[in-house]
Amino acid sequence: MKVALYGRHIKTPKFKDFFEGFINMLNSNEITPEVSKSYGQFLQQTYNITVNSCDETELTPEHYRCLISLGGDGTALDTLSLVKDSGLPVMGINLGRLGFLANIKMEEVDQAIHALKNGETAIQSRAVIHIESDVEEINKFPYALNDFVVQKRDTSAMITVKAHLDGAFLNNYWADGLIVSTPTGSSGYSLSCGGPLLFPGSKSLVITPIAAHNLTVRPAVIPDDTFLEIETSGRAKTALITLDSRSFIVPSKTKLTIKRAAFNFNMIQLTGTTYMDTLRNKLLWGADRRDSV
Repeated sequence: MKVALYGRHIKTPKFKDFFEGFINMLNSNEITPEVSKSYGQFLQQTYNITVNSCDETELTPEHYRCLISLGGDGTALDTLSLVKDSGLPVMGINLGRLGFLANIKMEEVDQAIHALKNGETAIQSRAVIHIESDVEEINKFPYALNDFVVQKRDTSAMITVKAHLDGAFLNNYWADGLIVSTPTGSSGYSLSCGGPLLFPGSKSLVITPIAAHNLTVRPAVIPDDTFLEIETSGRAKTALITLDSRSFIVPSKTKLTIKRAAFNFNMIQLTGTTYMDTLRNKLLWGADRRDSV
């Protein structure tokens, strides 16, 4: 069995010991690891660790059991641009802080590897959003697992986002920006701006304004088989668009269409782990002293 490894460039005193122990654990379970090219160069140059590199054009279920993400939620989000629409599942091991998407803790690594070897894991399909535009840089990879965000670039006046849903006028959002998030992304930026939590598999998207000027404007949950067309305007000549952690500066009056992509992103979960467990462990739901009285 072969697995691919991807991670961001982490420089901490404890990382080398963890990574070498992780590789030994994989090998002892007859799992052959290969790393993405850039990650392999980082490991060699920073820690003098050599691991065979994978061919990133072959990151498919035919060549690998899965892609293992070593880092935090941002690292797991990065893997979308590696696996694309191949269907190769991703296992997220949390070396960061919150670990909402990459929810396998360091102390669970041994358990996770044994489960992977024995086929005792579950796969959860996550919706991806697709952005259609005339912006060349966006079109190189117009997808996001968490959210699409359009917002003002600096401390200038608010922007206006004119939105149509399935061709029908929805609203003019006078705000600092607008978030369109998947169920996966509903626990991120959207949540901090007052949006609701959506469970994975909800088949919905959330439209959440950022600091809306109209107090009656609130987040809206829409079916994910609809398409949202937006056009930005404002005093500034440009606006900032982000797809997960990738940012783009676009001219004002840019038109974009946001809809659900034709493929899903597959996440590996440990058997018996639920979204409710993640809510309790990461957002401390149920952690109320009154419950023990």
